[in-house]
Amino acid sequence: MRSKKQFHWIGIKLGVPFVVAAASIAASQAEVKYTVEVKPDAGVLHVTMQIPQTSNGCMLQLPNWGPGGYRLNDNFTRVQHLVATDPDGKALKVDTKVEILEKRYEESGSYKTASNRLCTWIVAPAAETTIQYDVPSLLSDGSIHWGGPATYIYETSRLRDKCQLDIKVPKGWPIYTGLNETKPGSHSYTAKTYDVLADNPVSTGDLTVDSYISRGKKHWIVMRGAPRAKVDRAKLLKACKFVSDMETDFFGDRAPYDHYVWHFAVNNSADGAGGLEHLSSTEISLAQGVGPRAVDVLAHEFFHLWNVKRIRSKVLGPFDYTKLPQSGAIWWLEGVTDYYAYNLLHRYGWTDDASYFDTIVSNLTIVRRNPAHTQIGPNEASMRVDEDSNGRGNSNGYHISYYNLGWLAGMCLDIEMRYQTKGKHTLDDVEQALWNICRDDKPGFEEEEIRNQLVKFGGKPMGLAYDRIVMWADGMQIEQTLAKAGLELVAKPQPFVEVGFTYGGGFGATAVKVTSVTAAVSGKLELGDSIVGVNGVDLEGDNVRAMTASLAREMRGAVAGKPIKLAVIRAGKTVNVEVVPYSASRDTYAVQRMKNATPDQQALGTAWLATKKFKP
Repeated sequence: MRSKKQFHWIGIKLGVPFVVAAASIAASQAEVKYTVEVKPDAGVLHVTMQIPQTSNGCMLQLPNWGPGGYRLNDNFTRVQHLVATDPDGKALKVDTKVEILEKRYEESGSYKTASNRLCTWIVAPAAETTIQYDVPSLLSDGSIHWGGPATYIYETSRLRDKCQLDIKVPKGWPIYTGLNETKPGSHSYTAKTYDVLADNPVSTGDLTVDSYISRGKKHWIVMRGAPRAKVDRAKLLKACKFVSDMETDFFGDRAPYDHYVWHFAVNNSADGAGGLEHLSSTEISLAQGVGPRAVDVLAHEFFHLWNVKRIRSKVLGPFDYTKLPQSGAIWWLEGVTDYYAYNLLHRYGWTDDASYFDTIVSNLTIVRRNPAHTQIGPNEASMRVDEDSNGRGNSNGYHISYYNLGWLAGMCLDIEMRYQTKGKHTLDDVEQALWNICRDDKPGFEEEEIRNQLVKFGGKPMGLAYDRIVMWADGMQIEQTLAKAGLELVAKPQPFVEVGFTYGGGFGATAVKVTSVTAAVSGKLELGDSIVGVNGVDLEGDNVRAMTASLAREMRGAVAGKPIKLAVIRAGKTVNVEVVPYSASRDTYAVQRMKNATPDQQALGTAWLATKKFKP
């Protein structure tokens, strides 16, 4: 397996001359001011951007992707009515340059080409420049919510400058964001860089709001969407506060923010959630039932305040918004985050052993039922994520989920560390060491740092374990690892109908994507195809969660030998594909305690599964 992919980027003109280099603008450190006027009747956000010291002109862009979502979005297509003026209000010339950046990458022994469109607005010189534009933002159940990367244009040489954000809303509308207000009630906020501005979404309008104090800091629970009326607010508040107290305790009782906002878009489901982390907030699509899976997501997203937002590989901030980042450590930043979300909920007494064992089985089942698990390990699933979906990237992994792979890798490394050091060290030591390396706005860690820290605490055997578990495909040795903790994996064959592909859609996705294919449908379906219809009927629902559920209902009724007709969008065109399900067998798993475990095995397992007394 290789750890670095092979590709090159090619600039191609599209209707206008190719831009070779940005205009030279001296570093000014002057504040860039943004004003967002919410216009619910017009269905837009009107954005005004004031840029000082622009005597050499401006080069403006909108991010092609957002942190935490590793997929290209062409956000610039949302920008409407962009104009530029000088201090006297005189119009300035704006040239729009759209470049096509082509990427050539290896896929299954051959090379494929994908393209990324990059839009740059080039503005004529002026002493100071004011930019105005609109972005669509529809009123939904009385509220409006927006994220930074799809809203705030940046000047390419001013990403490190301080920013001010003023928000104008209809009278009486509250505003919730993770940014700090310049003074209470001013609706004016500060951000020390564009990255900070972009990483703080905003909710306003008709919202249901609760709050609590955790470790001396204010936390806001902000819900929007009609189903929020069905939420057990006391239950949700209890879960949010428990997670906040628990994870802050784990990191030494120091929360890395001034206040925190849970932005919840509530949907009409019993359980489940999907989220996107931010510097001092999170966006979560939340089932109104607030079931166990929803609480797991709360723990996952809150843990990101440390793991990924601060503990991160160097390419994950400051950001290059023109192309997706490359890091072989996303399995740690996402998958090990998920491992700790479940591990800490168990350790701090929220869940029991049976639930924890079920989580092991769930992750293992998802990995082993994906044929790619025998070819791709956690590092490669992370490093090559930008090659997936025909080069558009995704937020799950290259052909296999770095969430599930990373969860299992975290478990294996944790148990192995305990085994190699006879309980003296655990994976906690590595996480805490990475926190000390990255905390207080220090640069992110180098790609090899996780391995270095494992060796520091566990010696050379942990370096070898890292190579096997992370760098190899199918190298985790789950059965042998669990045995070291006095546990065994029981497998039983189960007949089922194989449809030949898997599918899904993470937070922020707009379509149900094909995520893996078997040999039986290879050449018919392609990875990254968007499924829009089945058996002549469009998928039901106005969001990807509902559409995925609609497809799942059809797949549950699959019959061996009876064709399924799919309508998929591929390269902008609708293609009709017929797949034929077939009978197959697969293993179902259970984790249980070994009857003949040795005292050492029992001791390791008892320590790993130990709970602590904790008072939130």
